[in-house]
Amino acid sequence: MGKKKAAFVFLKDPENAWIPAKLLKSSGNVADVQIPQYKDEQSTICDGGKSAKKWIEAEVDLSDYNRGVLPMQNVDENGNMRAFPDMVNLPFLHEPAILYNLKDRHVNGKPYTRTGDIIIAVNPFQWFKEIYTEKVRNRYARVLVWENTDGDPRNQVEPHVYETSALAYKGLAFDGHDQSILVSGESGAGKTETVKICMNHIASVQRGPTKGNVEDTKFSDPIVNRIMESNPLLETFGNAKTRRNDNSSRFGKYTQLQFDMGNASKKQFAADKASRMCNLAGSKCEVYLLEKNRVALHDPEERTYHIFYQIIASKDKAKYWDQLAGASNESFRFVGKAPTDTIEGIKDGDHFKNTVKVLAEVGVKGDSLMTLMQAIIIVLQIGNLTFGPDPKDDERSVVTSTKDFAALSELMCVPEEAMEVSFTERTMKTRNETYKVPLNADTAKESAEAFAKEIYGRLFLWLVRAINDATAAELNYKSGIMEHFGVIGLLDIFGFESFVRNRFEQLCINYANEKLQAKFTEDIFRSVQEEYEFEGIPLDEIKYDDNTDVLDLIEGKAGLLAMLNEECVRPKGNDDAFVAKALAANKKSPCLIASKTNRREFGIHHYAGKVMYDAEGFVGSNVDTLPTDLEECAVKSNNEIISKHLSNDKSSNLASKPKASTGKKAAPRRAKSNLVAATVWTKYKSQLMSLMNMLAQTNSRYIRCIKPNTYKKPSIMQHLSTIEQLRCAGVVAAVTLSRSAFPNRLENSVVRFRFSTMWDRSKYPSQGNNKMSPEEKMKYDCDALLTSALKPKEVKEGKKVMKAFVVGKTRSYFRMGALEYLESNRTKEIGTQAVSIQRYVRGWLVRKKTKQADGARRKAARV
Repeated sequence: MGKKKAAFVFLKDPENAWIPAKLLKSSGNVADVQIPQYKDEQSTICDGGKSAKKWIEAEVDLSDYNRGVLPMQNVDENGNMRAFPDMVNLPFLHEPAILYNLKDRHVNGKPYTRTGDIIIAVNPFQWFKEIYTEKVRNRYARVLVWENTDGDPRNQVEPHVYETSALAYKGLAFDGHDQSILVSGESGAGKTETVKICMNHIASVQRGPTKGNVEDTKFSDPIVNRIMESNPLLETFGNAKTRRNDNSSRFGKYTQLQFDMGNASKKQFAADKASRMCNLAGSKCEVYLLEKNRVALHDPEERTYHIFYQIIASKDKAKYWDQLAGASNESFRFVGKAPTDTIEGIKDGDHFKNTVKVLAEVGVKGDSLMTLMQAIIIVLQIGNLTFGPDPKDDERSVVTSTKDFAALSELMCVPEEAMEVSFTERTMKTRNETYKVPLNADTAKESAEAFAKEIYGRLFLWLVRAINDATAAELNYKSGIMEHFGVIGLLDIFGFESFVRNRFEQLCINYANEKLQAKFTEDIFRSVQEEYEFEGIPLDEIKYDDNTDVLDLIEGKAGLLAMLNEECVRPKGNDDAFVAKALAANKKSPCLIASKTNRREFGIHHYAGKVMYDAEGFVGSNVDTLPTDLEECAVKSNNEIISKHLSNDKSSNLASKPKASTGKKAAPRRAKSNLVAATVWTKYKSQLMSLMNMLAQTNSRYIRCIKPNTYKKPSIMQHLSTIEQLRCAGVVAAVTLSRSAFPNRLENSVVRFRFSTMWDRSKYPSQGNNKMSPEEKMKYDCDALLTSALKPKEVKEGKKVMKAFVVGKTRSYFRMGALEYLESNRTKEIGTQAVSIQRYVRGWLVRKKTKQADGARRKAARV
């Protein structure tokens, strides 16, 4: 008898997410499996168990798996891994298949993998020089942009972020559509570095076609240089060392590379692609949600923003303020003892030299440089202020750090007496009256910290505006005579976050990711729609869940945003009341979770999973109004950033386009009150809406960055954290959507060859004939073959018979469990045929042996 081959499958595992196994047999909801035992997680691979220490047998409850089916491995007949550069080509595409495909490529030094139009970039924690050379850049530009090729040109190159940047340029230059590249991932996944690689490649591609693979290292363009060199400035002021990443971006940014599209009428009739290229003219940058809390507080193992350490480490720091002479990190409470003085291999003092150099290149030098540096020092000095109870009245407070306070007064050029009142009293304004309220010591300290955070947030925006003034095409290209430019936008934004304790900032970040996920889902649906239309498959087969319910919960009329804003303007509004109102108003929402143990806690079922939020401090964090007293103190300062820019929340000095007049008279403006003001969340929502509107006008491409391990070491992949990131990045959701009806697919030629033994041609003849094209005849052959082989998998829905497959022009698509059924029964058929072959061969051998024996006897008899 022929021995039935075991099927290679994946099993869920609490420690390793998914592990390989062999399916021996299954009956009902129980499967018997063999599980190879590997040395450790890193050694766990799909190799048919060849490198396993031993095997164990187990029973598996199939009710824990989607539709009671164990996910199949993508392996050959011997159980060896078949890794694919483009995971769309994986016969079995599901969560464990993605994990092990990425792991195989990561271990083999291939950081990039494609999933349709998505590039998954796994941080290798090492620099592969050979894949970033000018020669490689030119190859991707030549193959993907400048050469005319049949079919998909991406099939000629390995997956790379260069393909994303090259195709974005191609879409802008030749199709005339604005483009965007959306880069996401958790801290340490390599988002910022990926954006830099993309920008550098776009700058290289826009030079036009190069001859052969020549290395051109002499290329230099002042516009390109200014744009590229402005990035480190934003990192200096907006990045910090965290536990996860030494150079973590603590803000989101959307950089728009601007291109001169040339003469449209001439390009229309241009004979070659080189005549239709567009040239980089400038850039603009918009920033989002700087983590201002880091100014005043950070983990002992982390650092605050790089610029603070740089200025303190500078050899000529005394020229910015004479009292900095001899100062160290420990001289300032906001800084304190640093876990390191080196970032990316360079000392803080050396970083500062480059910071000053690049600031000069964007026009920040002389007096404006002094103004910026002194604003930074003022923030540091505010952190040293201390307050105590007024000896005459415990409800009042006084400044107790008199020396530091005098130094701050000198820095800001504001009299000490006036400044102390600003820090220790609060002026309250209503419509009918104005009165002062004394602050106790704790509240005065909180007020001082809020002032420092506000100054830093505004000086960061001031710097962004200065950079935009130096790089915006409207101001710098061709003497500023042009207004309209083509755009390739690059979004580098914080990924989905879920910590042990999640606060207001995490809700804002996850709200942004929900908005981006909605667009991602829409774009993936569109690409699946195009594939189905090409293959001739009905679109009603596509079924998927979107995240509308979550967005309604957050931004609906009675959603979390509305409830929190209401609590912020209500006298004595507090966190407990916010949570109670939010739960009551949204009790029917399937996405909202009420905590059974903490009345200040609530949860949300996000697209990436459940997150519980601690609402302590939500109301205070959402209020974005600086007390009137501190505003007036700031206006008195001779530091221009503090006195004139503390109310400027824009990222650009360029005038926004005026809104069209409606012909109606504007409503009268209300008198200003410090009880009613735009909240952090309201401003953030407005920013997000503006971003989403900009992205909606572009053709978006996606890069998902993955941090493979927490050790920051090469060639290691931790399964659980990688799977979690794939879910948070929406990769698993994209796969679920793209294969909602048909989770598996194979090329028709593969189907015809692989399962031909299961085709009963007499009962199910092909409708194909020799007059058809080979492709069309193959489609009819596959339809007949699969109808025969998958007859037992057909189900009735009313009067309609639902087949377990659909055959398209070039591919066959299989419903859940259909391909697994084929693979399992194929081994039976092969076994049966092997027995038949063996029977015939044995009979032939016996007959041959008998004939030889008879011949020998006759020969002997004749002798």
